[in-house]
Amino acid sequence: MEGFGLQFFQLSKDKVRPPVILEVIQLGREVADKTGIVSVRYGKRMVSTAFPMPLNKLTEDVFVEVVDYDPVKNTLMFIGEPQPSALLAVHLLLLRVREDINLIVHLHKVEENTVDPLKRAKEIFSSVKGEGYVFKNKEESLFFGKGFADTVERLKEEM
Repeated sequence: MEGFGLQFFQLSKDKVRPPVILEVIQLGREVADKTGIVSVRYGKRMVSTAFPMPLNKLTEDVFVEVVDYDPVKNTLMFIGEPQPSALLAVHLLLLRVREDINLIVHLHKVEENTVDPLKRAKEIFSSVKGEGYVFKNKEESLFFGKGFADTVERLKEEM
């Protein structure tokens, strides 16, 4: 189970049940026909959709809880059944550095399994100046927010 040398350690196959999942599912219904990953700060951890998928088709079964990512060893520890995307390591790094954001909606056309999480996070940070909340390029868009309402608002403005 690897993506660009990233090693995944599944700590438990237990179903992830944080109450924030219902809010993520509702967000997916509001943005309808977009494909991507949604990640939410959950204490020192992160709850995310495990892989890119149509956001209006989210169910409770597609979520994982990311416990930790070690950029030196390039290891991601998670709880849940589905195999997570390597992009979740990037999301956790973004949430660790930007304490002002609690939510990431990552829309993209093609999933990149050959991503170097540390390098990718640096690229995003260098493009999102100061307290910016949107990153865009040809293949992907990332929307950052403090909460669900402001993130949905940003998404609707850009669509």
